[in-house]
Amino acid sequence: MDAPLKKPNKGDYTIAKAWRPISLLATLGKVLESVVAERISHAVETHGLLPTSHFGARKQRSAEQALLFLQEQIYAAWRGRRVLSLISFDVKGAYNGVCKERLIQRMKARGMPEVLLRWVEAFCSERTAKMLINGQLSETQSLPQAGLPQGSPLSPILFLFYNADLVQRQIDSQGGAVAFVDDFTAWVTGPTAQSNREGIETIVNEALNWEKRSGATFEADKTAIIHFAPKMRKSDHSPFTIKGQTVVPKDLVKIPKVDAKPRGSTGLNTICHRDRPTRGHLTMPTSINHPFHSPLTLA
Repeated sequence: MDAPLKKPNKGDYTIAKAWRPISLLATLGKVLESVVAERISHAVETHGLLPTSHFGARKQRSAEQALLFLQEQIYAAWRGRRVLSLISFDVKGAYNGVCKERLIQRMKARGMPEVLLRWVEAFCSERTAKMLINGQLSETQSLPQAGLPQGSPLSPILFLFYNADLVQRQIDSQGGAVAFVDDFTAWVTGPTAQSNREGIETIVNEALNWEKRSGATFEADKTAIIHFAPKMRKSDHSPFTIKGQTVVPKDLVKIPKVDAKPRGSTGLNTICHRDRPTRGHLTMPTSINHPFHSPLTLA
């Protein structure tokens, strides 16, 4: 049974995408899914089946660690007097849009044992659903392309396999990529923001190729670009064209929220509010000494 829940801070709740369908699954089934998720996670960490820069749904790889990792990349660029230009993507209906055949293929390519592949294939097959809206229950409907059910403890780790190819890239002084489940961020560095344009355009083309291969859709209105420039360096707000839409670099983007303007004096004072109800609400004060101003403000 699925129940739609309101997404936070949406102005118009008469449109479907302002709601998130949550699968209300049988308790015993969720226990079994948790066991399988744990086995998959053990295989991932034991054999290195996923990129190390893929955060979320993995032990010791939280959202805060992802942002601290990204912050260190910005510091490294600044130490070299370089500008770090970053682009962030969000997959529309990430779990719902997962294609079972591609998921199994990608898990197999990364060395997942056959017994777990068969279990996951069965988990994604012959799914049905009822919708519960305002206390009214619909008729049971078959879901030929069901994706991954939101609310299952197994879905997050499976999605990491689905978009792992997007995240898998070398991280060095020239650029890199990081993801938190379905939120994908990549960056390039260079002497100026203008010189980074070609690198950002290459990232966009690679992301759109993955989108086409995967049957996924990046939400153009949630695609964001930001330039982290050292002091005394000019930023650049020249627009990019992505999927026919103009994207202008910002001074503030949500990853869940990153500010390009330096804050603080000699350390990082971080307040992180997770903005998704499925991730809960967290406030984490942290103090980290660093010779540079902190480039990140989290909210």
